[in-house]
Amino acid sequence: MRRRDGADAFTLVEVLVVLAIVAVVGVATVPRITTAIDTVRFRGTVSELVTFLRNAHLEAILQRKNLDIAIDFKKNSLTIDDDRHFVLPEEMGLEPEEQGNSEAMTYRFFYNGRGSGPLINILGKNERKATVSVDLLSGLAGCDFNE
Repeated sequence: MRRRDGADAFTLVEVLVVLAIVAVVGVATVPRITTAIDTVRFRGTVSELVTFLRNAHLEAILQRKNLDIAIDFKKNSLTIDDDRHFVLPEEMGLEPEEQGNSEAMTYRFFYNGRGSGPLINILGKNERKATVSVDLLSGLAGCDFNE
C-alpha cells in the first residue's frame, strides 16, 4: 500500500473556515425560526378559539337553547356555563375592540343559528394581532389576522 502524506485530508484552516461559515449561517437563521414558531403558535391559538366559538354555536342549535359565553379580559379566558373554559397562553392577551366595559362581555349564540357578541382583539408577541368576531345573521365565528 502506498501512503500519501496529507493529500486527501483537510487542513486545520479549511476546517475552521467551514465551522465559521456554519456558525454565521446558524446565527442568522435562528431568529427567523423562532419568529416562525411564534407565528404558528399565535395562529394556532386563534384558530382554537374560533373553533371553541363555532362548537358553542353548533351546540346552541343542536340543543335548541340560547348559549352564553362570558369573556373575561383580566383572566384572558372565555367560559361556557361555568364549566368549560378556553384560556389563552400567558404570552397572549385579550382586549375589546371598543374600550367600553373591558372587564367582562358576552357572546350569545341563539337556538335559531344566529349569534352576537363584541369584536375582540387577541394580542401576541412582536405586535401580532387578530380580531375575532361573530356574524349576527349566520352566528359563525371568524377571525382576521392583522399581522
